[in-house]
Amino acid sequence: MTKFSTIDDLRQKARKRLPKIAFDYLEGGANDESNVRRNRSAFAEILLKPEYLVDVAERDHKTTLFGKEYNAPFGVSPVGLANLLWPGTDTTLAKMAKDKNIPYVLSAAGTTSIEEIAKIAPEHAWFQLYVSHDPEITFDLIRRAENTGINVLVVTVDIPVSSKRLREIRNGFTLPFKITPSLIADVVRHPAWLAATLKAGIPEFANIKPYVPAGANRQTRATAMARQHSASVDEAFLGRIRDSWSGHLVVKGILSPTTAKAAQNAGADGLIVSNHGGRQLASAPATIEALPAVRAAVGPDMTVMLDSGIREGSDIVKTLCLGADFVFSGRTFIYGTGAAGAAGATQAYEILIDELDRTLAQIGCSKLKDISPSYLWQPLHAPR
Repeated sequence: MTKFSTIDDLRQKARKRLPKIAFDYLEGGANDESNVRRNRSAFAEILLKPEYLVDVAERDHKTTLFGKEYNAPFGVSPVGLANLLWPGTDTTLAKMAKDKNIPYVLSAAGTTSIEEIAKIAPEHAWFQLYVSHDPEITFDLIRRAENTGINVLVVTVDIPVSSKRLREIRNGFTLPFKITPSLIADVVRHPAWLAATLKAGIPEFANIKPYVPAGANRQTRATAMARQHSASVDEAFLGRIRDSWSGHLVVKGILSPTTAKAAQNAGADGLIVSNHGGRQLASAPATIEALPAVRAAVGPDMTVMLDSGIREGSDIVKTLCLGADFVFSGRTFIYGTGAAGAAGATQAYEILIDELDRTLAQIGCSKLKDISPSYLWQPLHAPR
């Protein structure tokens, strides 16, 4: 089995194994994709302070989140249509999360049902909800998640409208796919993906399927999924969700202090600072840039998490230094399954935990609970 050294190694291998239309769906962002690039460049601008003559022989990565102890301070972000990127990705990542004791968030646009994922990883599965145009669907999805025993609901609020993703437009990425000569040429150049997809069957939006009339064609089902985003989600509606859900409520898509306070006022137990991986607003800030102001707005007791842009263990450390309690990444783990299936997913975890561990040793920090801004490098300024 190939041993990959970095997340980018997994990415490069996945790029070779996946058809262009699938890889571009994973990689793409809004408009000119400047927000995708900013997520990475903003991390690169932050420096850590090397600190030695400290005993760091024993290092602890465990983190407690919503009363549960996890082996690492990171988990798997929700990724829609994950099984299109590589067959079985949803269940593969859920199994990996259970094995490694980290959380896995199933997307409402996932291609595996809430019920199946909850059976695979009952203690580690969270469910991510898009608010539908039809409130009955929204509250039925909440009921289904609660009935499975899932106790963390992640409400994503950053899709009032669909974004303009140029790669998808130029590739003709529509659901269902239009069979064109260029699409046929694309997929036949990737025989492993084609064989696995034909064997598994064309993925569908498993969680929305119960709300589509029996016998509906793929176009109708795709249209139903497109209606699972509402532009009418406000603090009051979030309060209704809070009242209907007995578990922990997390709001994802937070970038501004005002939005953070509104979610807090509506009863959220946690926030995920996220710009949807750069897929919604090209001119949005990087999540790591938005994090400090969000933390300041909601105070020290609110659980604040972050996703978008995490690719290295040092990114995780920087995020914790700036006030987050936990981080998530989606593309990182999809690169793993795209590169090498279940083994690749495990390697993605192992790369991040190894880099995290090495970074902690280099900055003289043996326990995650001790992380603070004091571990960041403060540049010297010339006196005026």
